[in-house]
Parts: sequence; C-alpha cells; structure tokens
Amino acid sequence: MSENGNPVPVAIVTGASSGIGEATAHCLAKAGYVVVVAARRKELLDKLVADIHEGGGTALSVPTDLSDTEQTSALVRTALDSFGRVDVLVNNAGYGPPYALEQMDREAMRHVFDVNLLSGMQLIAELTPTMREQGGGRIINISSLARYVGAPLASAYAATKGGMEALTACMRLELSPWNIKLSVIVPGFVDTPTFDKSRAAGQHLRNDPANPYRQLTEDLDAFATEQLKSAVSPEEVGKAVVRAATAQSPKTRYFVPKSARTAARMFGALPDLMADRLLLKMYKWGPWA
Repeated sequence: MSENGNPVPVAIVTGASSGIGEATAHCLAKAGYVVVVAARRKELLDKLVADIHEGGGTALSVPTDLSDTEQTSALVRTALDSFGRVDVLVNNAGYGPPYALEQMDREAMRHVFDVNLLSGMQLIAELTPTMREQGGGRIINISSLARYVGAPLASAYAATKGGMEALTACMRLELSPWNIKLSVIVPGFVDTPTFDKSRAAGQHLRNDPANPYRQLTEDLDAFATEQLKSAVSPEEVGKAVVRAATAQSPKTRYFVPKSARTAARMFGALPDLMADRLLLKMYKWGPWA
C-alpha cells in the first residue's frame, strides 16, 4: 500500500532489456510504479532492476522468451503472484529482421509475429480478467512510424505494427465497459541499439555478392545513420508511456516526436503512387532513385 492507503500500481514492460523498454521501466518506476520487466537476457534485466532499486524504486526481473506461449503465461502468473495486481501493460517487445520477404521462410515470419504481436495479444487476453476485477487498467502498445511510412526490407516488422494498431482499435471497444483504456505510442527514429542489432543480423546478406538487395541494404544503413543524428532518446518515448498510463483521459495515440505525426499525415494524405515515388527516391531504390 502507498502512503495514502491505495495499492501501489504495478506495470509490466516487455522488451525491457534495452532501448525503449529499459527507459520506459525507469520512467514508470520514477512515477511510482512497481515494474515487472521482461525480456530474454537475464543479466540485462537484473542490472535494470538493480538500477531501479538504487534509485528508490521497486522492480522484478522475469526473464521471458515471448515467442513461447508457456513463458508468456508464466510472466503474468509471476506478476500476479508477486504483487496481486497489474495496472499497466506495456507491449514493447519487438524486432525487425533486415531481410527482403523472399529471404524469410515461414518459420522466420512466424517468429516476428510471435514476438511483436501475438505475445502482446496473449498478455492482453490473460490480463483482461484481472483488470476487470480491479475496476480498470491501461494497455499501452508500442507501434512504429513504419506502420505509416513504408520501407523496403521492413515488411514483416511493419505488418506486425499495423496489426498492433488494428488490435488496439478493436480492443478499445471490446474492453470499454470495464474502464480498461488502450493507447498506442508511435515512435519515429529513436536512438536505440535496435539498428546495430539489425545490421549484425543482416551482415551475411550484405557480404553476399549474389544478394539482389545488397546495395539497398547499404543505402538503408546510410539512411538510418543519417536519421539517427536527429533521433529522439528512448526516455522521450518512456515519458509518453507514463502520460498514457497516468492521464485521466489518455489519448488513443501518442507520436514521439510530434514531427512523426506530421510525417504520418503527409504520407497518408498523398496518393499511393506519389508517396511511393518520394520514398523510393529517399531510399535510393527502384526507378525513382
């Protein structure tokens, strides 16, 4: 219980071992939440928990492979067994393999969906009864500007983020009778280790002279490096999550930075072929490069 007699709110944050998830955990802890952090790498989660404790907060590390149904369920059970409630779920876990669709088999495609989308759906489903009994809760899903602005070699990732936004829109209606409110956070370019991890994952393809997308990969790397010069920090996204978690009437969608909203609206308003031409020129790919 807090000093005012109310229960201390509890948040689950997935993909918390680095980047946006790590920053979000810190921001929620500073806002007074007990934070249950989940990701695969135990050593990074344990360091995060130690840092939160050092700052006066409370956190629990639950190493979890979110592509595994049983481990995902165990995350919910551990949080509820440890603290008796979950007030906020932040579905942040996600990754984007830098491959053309033809370079991914069905198993690889499925894994992206398991981690980025299906794990979040499972967590929402399993936490809905608890939040209903509590009288409400917040579900905050991390999307991406890639859902609004197309990019080559991002098809699987963008598809999961589009699915996350469609899921959120439907669940806002489905859960509305029980004061369970859902928001989407839409980050633009954020300075996280994601881009380095993506480069490492695609290194073998960049080195393959037979790869028809080899030049595109190099050009996209250069594009991302340039964009990162003006990228926002993960903390900015974490602050937006806190706003969505604590606002009496949270927005349905938060863009970080606000310029990401401008880009989404601009490309959404353009005729498809005109948007394609602009993007192909920007990415230096295809007939409009």
